Amino acid sequence: MKNIYIAGILFLSVAVFTSSCAKERIDGCTNPYALNFNPKASDENGSCWVPSSTKKVMIGDFTATWCGPCGDWGAPNFDGAIRLTEGISEPMAIHTGDEMANSVADEFHMYYGISGIPTLKVWNAENDFSDSLSMAATVEMEMEEPLAPAGALVVMTDQGNSYELGVTFSPFETVVGDYFVSVYIMQNGLNFPQNGAGEDGGMDPDFIHNHVLVSSATEDMFGEQFIYGNGYAGQLVTKVYNVTKANSWVDANMYAVAVVWSYAKDFESGEFLYEVVNVSSSLDVDSSQQ
Repeated sequence: MKNIYIAGILFLSVAVFTSSCAKERIDGCTNPYALNFNPKASDENGSCWVPSSTKKVMIGDFTATWCGPCGDWGAPNFDGAIRLTEGISEPMAIHTGDEMANSVADEFHMYYGISGIPTLKVWNAENDFSDSLSMAATVEMEMEEPLAPAGALVVMTDQGNSYELGVTFSPFETVVGDYFVSVYIMQNGLNFPQNGAGEDGGMDPDFIHNHVLVSSATEDMFGEQFIYGNGYAGQLVTKVYNVTKANSWVDANMYAVAVVWSYAKDFESGEFLYEVVNVSSSLDVDSSQQ
């Protein structure tokens, strides 16, 4: 009887110890290079924020509020292209000479030599566009190869007077060349009168501007260099930026876009050019995991 009593005590002790250990195990991201790495996590649950090799195409509208054609046909066709390519494109409205113009937008206009607006653009396409259908068709052609050789993920965190922007970059195959990642601050819901969008091509005083490029996490339009010369599959590079909020920014309407650029020599022109490799938005990150 005594031996049975001792065995029972040992069994209960082991059961309590095992139960205690089980309770101490924590599900979470165990990848130390992921933006949401949890050092207390013991069990990987697949929640790590890491870049995706799925490609998105950047599309843009070079525009201004004072420009009649920008409101008459530029904005409607840009909105149409956004609807037609939802989920596979990332839109950017780049203003000049108006209430939403800024130094980063000016750099875009200068680099691409925009001489007239509106200019509707699908990045890496040689020609500009005048209608939503041709823009969407070009995006679809770009997506015939749905995987990109590299990608970046960006997470935007409200810090009160500023935004913390964490960005992780990764090649998905061996890449050769120089790769840059830019992080842009974007805003929806901006209410400024738009010429050409009103009745009979007049001014619309209540026009809502979305996908507006308002700032950058770095001083350079093309961001910061992440790969020098070559990179290998699975490599992760993570950086964090802090951007002070502007008075006009409304937290509920703000998000960030990360663009991966390759910088290489164009064999036809002989010039070194930046080309979009992939693009992603902070809105792509599952908000339930933030």
